[in-house]
Amino acid sequence: MRKLAPAMYVPENDIDGVFLGVSDEAKQKRIRVSAVDVCVDITLPVIVRAGEHKASLLIAHRSPFVSIIRSFTGLPQLLLEHLLKRKITVYIAHYNWAMVEGGMNDVLAYTLGFKVNDVFRVPLLGGNYPLGRTCSVPEETNLKTFIQYVSKRLKVPSIDYVGNLDDEVERLVIVSGKGITPEWLHLAWVQGYDTYLTGHITHELATQASQLKIKLVAVPQLTTEIPGMSRLTQILQVECPQVTFNFIEPTFSYSTLLTQP
Repeated sequence: MRKLAPAMYVPENDIDGVFLGVSDEAKQKRIRVSAVDVCVDITLPVIVRAGEHKASLLIAHRSPFVSIIRSFTGLPQLLLEHLLKRKITVYIAHYNWAMVEGGMNDVLAYTLGFKVNDVFRVPLLGGNYPLGRTCSVPEETNLKTFIQYVSKRLKVPSIDYVGNLDDEVERLVIVSGKGITPEWLHLAWVQGYDTYLTGHITHELATQASQLKIKLVAVPQLTTEIPGMSRLTQILQVECPQVTFNFIEPTFSYSTLLTQP
């Protein structure tokens, strides 16, 4: 995992590496691993599935805890109890798997069928990191056609957007996950990109995009992350054929009701 998602891409204070389990490398060498599960988020259904697979290691994109917890109650306590009961070690590959060449954002571009031209560097936790990708799109593609194409490739029924549907999509930035801030959106505009695709949108971002006249396209966050973690599972299976790897498909925690025909 350190080879696939190097520590050089871990921003300050980001949760990465062994999150639960033995962190001492000498002791790790004495622990045998025969089954590994890979997921996007660690949830109770994921832990139960990992137990059914008899997985001793769970590799996740996101930690279930976003900050230091002084005492464990409620859901955090429940998650830890289930993990410890099943003796599952947890390893987190977060920003580093999104940034590295061949990682989450490159896989998202490949899934969408877009050619990657360059990285999109953003300020993040005291550094400047290649978090996003800039991509080429087919010529004469307006926003409506672009949204319909993305919807078909990612198999999502609805997509949020800001912009005129007739405007052309020419210079594109993609950042998987919740990969946008007002600062990053402004940076894309300053660098001459006319479209920003990610997995998150807010009223503040929509208002900013509308004023800057940069098109903003947001598919469900998980949809942008599933391809990268699925691909990670395939890579690990090739690298370690003696181990059984399973990718646990996430379940969406909310639904969208299309009330209009």
